[in-house]
Amino acid sequence: MLSTGLWRKSGNVMPLIKLNRINKGGEILLNSEHIVYIEIESRSTTVHLPSLLFSVEESPANVAERIEQIHTARIKNALAESGLGKLPG
Repeated sequence: MLSTGLWRKSGNVMPLIKLNRINKGGEILLNSEHIVYIEIESRSTTVHLPSLLFSVEESPANVAERIEQIHTARIKNALAESGLGKLPG
């Protein structure tokens, strides 16, 4: 199962992506802004972060789609909160 969310820490909202780890089992939450690149190695997907890497069940396309959804939602929410795009009156 691949899901996304926003996590608030000391006033900042961090876009998190939840992935299922292959080697250790279980879920892992990653800040999508720290992902350096994603590659496929012998039928498994590896997510590279600075000084870390994780093998996950999800395909690179699914990971990229979720990251795009997070960032699109952040922009949409910011525009809605700012009042832009609303008709005056």
